[in-house]
Amino acid sequence: MEVFNKFKNKKILTTGLLAILILTLNFFIAFKLGQSSASNPPTIFEKNSEFKEKYADLFNEVWIKIKNHFVDQSRVNPDKAAFEAIRGLVKSLQDPYSDLYTPEQTKILEEDLRGSFCGVGMEIGIRNGILTVIAPLEDTPAYRIGIKAGDFILKINNEDTSNMSLEEAVSKIRGECGKEVVLTLMREGWEQEREFVIKREEIKVPAIKSEFIKPNIGYIKIVSFGLNTIPEFLKAYNSLTKKGANRFILDLRNNPGGYLEVAIRLSEYFLPRGKIILKEVWGKEQEERIIRSEGPGTLSKLKMVILVNKGSASASEIFAGALRENLGVKLIGEKTFGKGSVQQIFHLSQTYFPLIEIQITTSTSKKILKRDIKNVALKLTVAYWLTPKGIKLEGNGLEPDVKVVDKNPEDKIDEVLQKAISMIKLL
Repeated sequence: MEVFNKFKNKKILTTGLLAILILTLNFFIAFKLGQSSASNPPTIFEKNSEFKEKYADLFNEVWIKIKNHFVDQSRVNPDKAAFEAIRGLVKSLQDPYSDLYTPEQTKILEEDLRGSFCGVGMEIGIRNGILTVIAPLEDTPAYRIGIKAGDFILKINNEDTSNMSLEEAVSKIRGECGKEVVLTLMREGWEQEREFVIKREEIKVPAIKSEFIKPNIGYIKIVSFGLNTIPEFLKAYNSLTKKGANRFILDLRNNPGGYLEVAIRLSEYFLPRGKIILKEVWGKEQEERIIRSEGPGTLSKLKMVILVNKGSASASEIFAGALRENLGVKLIGEKTFGKGSVQQIFHLSQTYFPLIEIQITTSTSKKILKRDIKNVALKLTVAYWLTPKGIKLEGNGLEPDVKVVDKNPEDKIDEVLQKAISMIKLL
């Protein structure tokens, strides 16, 4: 793990220096904008401000040094610097899910909502400041090539990811179908990093997979919580019960989440009216909100277990926690990812930075585009999710009741599933 430790230390130092520079850049810009008109509202550098005027002078000095001494002046762009300065203000929160979106990054959100895109088929996040695979989706290029939940993504197309935002990383991994992307990964237990060359495909995220296991077990894999999850779940459940299933295994392994509302609605088929599904802690006032089931709870008596692993995240953790803490359903497998925060999108003013310079590099040429910044949006973490008993999911995850790790995931024997089958026979 020496390679990984060096990477981590380098990242911490680089990120710290960059954050200082970017944050002071933001202060100076706001100061200058405030000076432009006597009718403007007070700037953040005035006496009643939380910030000190010295930061304006500091940034001014740094900017002049860059203009006068930086070796490659073609990379000095005031518009881009200004935009990244504001992004630096958001990054000072040290929250991996808060960021400033460009229109190109907003496009990623739209693709996710549609449920189809060109990419490699994996959910990624940032853990302890490092770009990490949350879960590869089954039957996708990432899954077939052997990428695992928990892998660290050190480089994308040989570009260091240590200072990349999550959205920037996603935009680089996605791209034209049929084109290749190179990911440099590190995994616990490896002595050195490895490169994976993956060809992008159109990724259509499925919702449900099911199987009847003789003599009376219904297996339902919830791949994600999307728009079709509930109707497909009910269809699978009804089909399995007709075949004689009276015990069920719900598989949430490598389920990266999806729509919270869908997880809540599905929980209501299991939880009677009035039972707590989750708690939310909102805003700077830390206001607690309780989300309760509105029923019908028709499946509350179902004999079942739930499979989880480190690729189970977000809405899947909410669902698993709600059924365990209300119904005593056992979780089998590994500790879950620990993504339990709520992000809100704020649409921002477009007047200050009308242009941004974007460089697109191909194998044969470089092209510089100047585009209007429209639909600039701030994504900000505004709340945390808690389980019904108050366990904070963010950064913690859910510990399984029965810990089982598939020692050889490359073979056809699913040891976690086998353990679940043996346990559910005793219910």
